[in-house]
Amino acid sequence: MSTSIKSLASACFASVSLILSLPVAAQEKAGWYVSAYGGGSALSSTNLSETRPAAAPIAGKATFGSGTGLGGGIGYRYGNGWAAELAWDYRRHDLERVGGVAVKGDFASTVAFLNGYYRFQKVGMVRPFVGAGLGYITEIDMDLSRSGTEQEYSRRGGLATQAILGGEVDLSARWSLTADLRWMQTSGRSFKSTNAGAALGGKPKYQPASLNVGVSYRF
Repeated sequence: MSTSIKSLASACFASVSLILSLPVAAQEKAGWYVSAYGGGSALSSTNLSETRPAAAPIAGKATFGSGTGLGGGIGYRYGNGWAAELAWDYRRHDLERVGGVAVKGDFASTVAFLNGYYRFQKVGMVRPFVGAGLGYITEIDMDLSRSGTEQEYSRRGGLATQAILGGEVDLSARWSLTADLRWMQTSGRSFKSTNAGAALGGKPKYQPASLNVGVSYRF
């Protein structure tokens, strides 16, 4: 687990302890909303192997550098703290090394989520919230460049889950500023290659964590 992932996990545990001690949400106006968000993302290491024509195979732990993410959703607040949302998330992470060998590339995903949220009473100006999501993987893609050529590997389908922890500040009666931590998890599965002579093995796992800021508009 990378240092950035550990830091996000520690922040999560501390924040959950605080949020569980908060009173339940007061009544709020029910209605539809849209949201957009983006920020940095970190990806935990995973084991994989790669073989391709005219190059030595590589295998071992894959490590990743900086990442980015963005997303948006449309949802409905029920007026009692609960909300449901359909969302789309994109994340991309730089690939740095595989088994100690320096490589160039990236590991990215697009996922459609059904999220549920619960918002608590405000603490000062901030209204904390927690959420969870069940998603369908529209694509997970890895591009891996070495020996002067780039290979693309991808998979589609399967389920993803995520946990969400954050807070919002009202800017007006309709606009809110949001910030949240999101942890996503998918099971390891086989990837297909765009080149019949190349193969990605090890069923690499995709488990990113992201820190986002965004805006929400209530109709």
